[in-house]
Amino acid sequence: MPVLYHPAASDIAFFREHGWWVSPPILAEDLLTELRIGVDRYLAGERDWALPENLGAAPDEAPVAQIDYLSLQLKEFHRVVRSPQIGAIAAALADTDSVRLFHDQLVIKWPRPRDPEGVVGWHTDKAYWQSCSSSNMLTAWIPLEDVPKEAGPLAVWDGSHKWQHVEHLHTFDCDDLAALEQPFRDLGLEPDIRLLEIRKRELSFHHCRLVHGSHANRTGTPRCAYAIHLQDADNRFWSTSTSGRRPGHINDLLCRKTPMGMPDYEDPDICPRLWPPAPTSEGTAASAPKPGSPD
Repeated sequence: MPVLYHPAASDIAFFREHGWWVSPPILAEDLLTELRIGVDRYLAGERDWALPENLGAAPDEAPVAQIDYLSLQLKEFHRVVRSPQIGAIAAALADTDSVRLFHDQLVIKWPRPRDPEGVVGWHTDKAYWQSCSSSNMLTAWIPLEDVPKEAGPLAVWDGSHKWQHVEHLHTFDCDDLAALEQPFRDLGLEPDIRLLEIRKRELSFHHCRLVHGSHANRTGTPRCAYAIHLQDADNRFWSTSTSGRRPGHINDLLCRKTPMGMPDYEDPDICPRLWPPAPTSEGTAASAPKPGSPD
């Protein structure tokens, strides 16, 4: 196993206080090259495995394309998502003994130099994960190239993971950012918005309750990032919702069932353990995912 970067005590303290953290340039260039090859193959229509459900549709002309479960469709993403570096950092930041994959997603923000479209509304990941028992999950966000201010980098509300009233923000598709901010100002909470201008080979992590979004991509090239959503050791499926929404996630269509008939978020094929590294029989890069079939 290669030598892994471990966040310092000050980095971990920063993450727990602010709800986000940006790494130094620790990702290997060949890892990013592998992701870029995977993106090109996907856009060219190539698949190594097919999903059993129609969950991986090709991106259309929408300003922001979200492509789910590439790790279950392409070998490049299957390998990268299992990088021990990502799991090791996530375990340290979340203070958990083990980390499992929850979901992975490629996000392409198409150029909109003169178009107001392309804004991602303020939201929390936890709002979309109401079927999860844990509020300690987190996301690793890997840009494939430098992401300057003009490209619409990830924007976060510093420290908002400690606020109440954030788990209802199921508002990724709302582009009226001011309207989303106003209810919090009415409560005396002032969003401290930070733009995470990340350079290639860096990656960021954010807490599942951290409010985040992004502005439009004003450059002439697509902004492409790979989001890896991660479970701490305590997470399980549960049926209670705090927002009034019926809990559920597209994982529920793919995961095996528990003896009680509930989705099993420990399914080694859909939600493999990433840290400590799992043996081959539990879904490492040496084994192919089982939910789909070869194309």
